[in-house]
Amino acid sequence: MVFEPPPIDGRSYRQLLDEAVARIPVHNPEWTNRNDADPGITLLQLWAYMSETLMYRSSLIPERNRQAFLRLLGYARQPARAATGLVAFENQRGPLTMPPVARDLEVAAGSVAFRTDNGLSVLPVEGKAFVKQRAAIGAAERADVEREYEALYASFAEPGVEFDYYETAPVDWSATVRVPVDLADTVDGALWVALLARPGDPLEVARDTLANKVLTVGVVPDVLVSAQVLPPGGTDPMRAGPGLEFTLPNVTVPLPEHAEDRQATYVPVPTTSTVDVMATPGVVQLELPDRDRLGVWALDPTEDGVGGFPPALEGDDAERLVTWLRIRPAATVGDGAQTPAVQASARFRWLGINAAMVRQRIHVPLETLGRGTGETDQMVQLASVPVLVDSLRVSVGGAVWRRVDDLLTAAPEVPLAEGSSPVLADPAERVNVYTVDPQSGAVRFGDGVHGRRPPTGAVISASYDHGGGRVGLVGPGAISKGPALPAGVKVSNPVSTWGGDEPESVEDAERQISAFVRHRDRLVTVADFADVVARTPGVDLGRVEVLPLFHPALGDVTSAGVVTLMLVPRYDAVHPDTPEPDRFFLDAVCAHLDPRRLVTTELYLRGPEYLPMWLSVGFEALPGRDLAVVREDLKIMLREFLSPLTGGRSGGGWPLTADLERLEAWAVAARVDGVAKVTGVLLCGEDGIDVDRVTLAGLQLPRLVAVAVRQGPPQPLAALRGTAAAPSAVPLLPIPFVPAEC
Repeated sequence: MVFEPPPIDGRSYRQLLDEAVARIPVHNPEWTNRNDADPGITLLQLWAYMSETLMYRSSLIPERNRQAFLRLLGYARQPARAATGLVAFENQRGPLTMPPVARDLEVAAGSVAFRTDNGLSVLPVEGKAFVKQRAAIGAAERADVEREYEALYASFAEPGVEFDYYETAPVDWSATVRVPVDLADTVDGALWVALLARPGDPLEVARDTLANKVLTVGVVPDVLVSAQVLPPGGTDPMRAGPGLEFTLPNVTVPLPEHAEDRQATYVPVPTTSTVDVMATPGVVQLELPDRDRLGVWALDPTEDGVGGFPPALEGDDAERLVTWLRIRPAATVGDGAQTPAVQASARFRWLGINAAMVRQRIHVPLETLGRGTGETDQMVQLASVPVLVDSLRVSVGGAVWRRVDDLLTAAPEVPLAEGSSPVLADPAERVNVYTVDPQSGAVRFGDGVHGRRPPTGAVISASYDHGGGRVGLVGPGAISKGPALPAGVKVSNPVSTWGGDEPESVEDAERQISAFVRHRDRLVTVADFADVVARTPGVDLGRVEVLPLFHPALGDVTSAGVVTLMLVPRYDAVHPDTPEPDRFFLDAVCAHLDPRRLVTTELYLRGPEYLPMWLSVGFEALPGRDLAVVREDLKIMLREFLSPLTGGRSGGGWPLTADLERLEAWAVAARVDGVAKVTGVLLCGEDGIDVDRVTLAGLQLPRLVAVAVRQGPPQPLAALRGTAAAPSAVPLLPIPFVPAEC
C-alpha cells in the first residue's frame, strides 16, 4: 500500500516557478531578460526547488506529531459529541404484566447503537393525544350555528358567558410535515391524552393492570425562548416556566344531579422528573392511583365535552377508554385579587407514553489495557474511540483512579516531609490520577512527581462508552430494533435525534492556531468572541454579531461590563427565511462560553428581533419573457435582499441599525432579469402605514411577512396585510361543535 501524504500545498516546482516569473513584470518591469542563463532566474529556480521540497516534507509529518504540537500550544480539540434522542416503547402483543425495562438497554438504528438513560415499565396501554381545537365557522353560517347550539345547550348558558365552539382534533405526531402543537390555539389551553386498552383486552382488566403503576411520559417541547443571560460571577440561565401539570378526572366524587352544578374537577398526579420538560426534552414519571380512581365520568350526551369535561370520543376509542390524562402548564402563583394565578402556554413537538431518553453510545464493560511498568509517563491505549470521557472508569490493581485535565496539578506519589513534622500525606484522589485524549484513546499516567506511576505488574483495565459524531443523527422511526427487547415490545424514535457532532480534526485545529494564540481561549476582545462562538460544538451557526457595552434593554446607553451577542442559526425549519435560535441552541452556546468569559463580564445572548414589514411591487416585463418566472424571481430577490444571512448590500446579512428604504427595494427589483421597468413599490411596517423608510434599531432585523408582485401598478398594502380580529375579553365556555357532512 502506497502512503499518500495529505497535501499542504499541491503546487509543483514548475507551477511555483511559473508563478514567480509571471510576477516579474508587475514588481520589477526593468527585468527584461528572463532566460535560464539569467542569475535572477537561477535564484528563482533554486527557491522553487527548495519550496517544493519543504512542502513535501511538511506533508510527511505524522498526525501524532501534529497532535503533539497542538498539545504543546495548550490547544484542546473539541471531542466528539454523542447524539441524544427519545424513544417510545409499545407493548402491542406482550403480556399484560412484564418486568420493567432496565436502564442502559441497547436499541439501534441499523448499525448505530443507542442506550437508554432511564428504566421504565412498558405498560400495556395505548396513548392518543387530542386537543380542543377552535372550530372554523364561516361568517355566513355563524348565525345559524349559534341559534342551533344555544337552543341545544340552553342549560349551560349563563349571563355574561359566550359559547366557544371547538372540534375534537386528534394529534398526528407522525405527520411528515410536523407542525408544533400550540396550546394557545386551543379553547382550554390543555393537551388531552386518552389512555386506551389494547384491542381485545377487557377494559376492567386493563384498569387493574394500570393501577398503582408508574407511567413514563416523554415530552419534546418546542421552546420559543430567544434570550439567555450569563451574569457576572456565575451561570444563571433564564428559567423556562413553572413546569407541566398532570391531572386525572376526580371520579371518586359523584357529579351533582342538577346540570348547572355539574363541574369537572381533577386531581394532580404525583410526578418525578430530572429536567424541566417545558425547556428541554425529557421524561416524566407519573405515579398512577389505584383502580377506583382510574376512570371516566358517566355523562349525558349533551354535556359530554362541555366546559372542563374531556373531549368527546366516538366509536372504538370510546369503548377502549380507561381514563383521561389532562396536561397543561402549571399556573404561576399569584397573590389573590391583586395578582391572580396566570395559566401559561406551551408548544410540543411530541408527547407520548412509555418513553425513555437515549444516547448514541456503545458500552465496553471491561477492557484490559496492560500492566504497570513502574516507568514515568506510562501510556496505555483504549481500543475504541472516540471515548465519551464522562463514562470512563480506569482501574489500576483493582483500585479506581480519577481522571484529571492536567497531570501537573497532581500530587507526588511520595509524601512530602517538612522539617521534623510528620509526613504530609496527600489524599489518593490527588495522587492516583490519569489523563485521556478522547480522540486517540491514549490514557497517560504520572511521573511520580506529578501523579503516581502504575506499580510494576498491576493490571490496568477500563470500562467506558464510545461513540459520537453525526452518524448518530437519525430521522424519525430510524431506531426500530433492540437485541434485548422483551417479547411483543416494539421501539421507535418519534422525533429526530439531536446534538451529535464530529470531533475537531487536526486540520481544523491547525486552522485555528493563529486565533487561539491571540485569545488563548479567553473572551476579551470583539474578535475573541466571534472566534470562540464560531467553535461552539453541536450548533450550526450562521451569523454572530458582537455588541460590546450594549445592553438589550437599555438601547444606546453605554453599559460597562456588558456584551451582547446576536446569534442567527444557519437553518430553521419553522422560519426558513428568518432563522431564530431556540432554547437548545442558546443553551449550547452558553455552556461553551461560560468557562471562557471573564468573571466580570455580563453576557447577553439574543436572537434577532424581527420587525414585520410588507412589500408590494408593480412591474412591466420585457416582451417575450415568461411572466410567472419573472414574478417568482422578483420575490426571491427581494427575500434574499432582506435575509439575515445573505441580505444587505454586501451579501453577508442585513446589517444592524440599517434602515430599509423603499427606493432600495425599487433598485433591487429593477435589477431582476426580465424586468423592463418598475412601476411602483409600496412599503409598510407593523403599523400598516405606507412609508418611504422603516427604521431599525438595536437588534432589529427585517422580516418580510408578505410580498406581492404583479404586472402593472402595485397591489395596495391594505389588501395584502388583512386585518386581525381582536381577542375577546368575555368569558368563554367550550362547546363541542360537529361540522356538517356533505
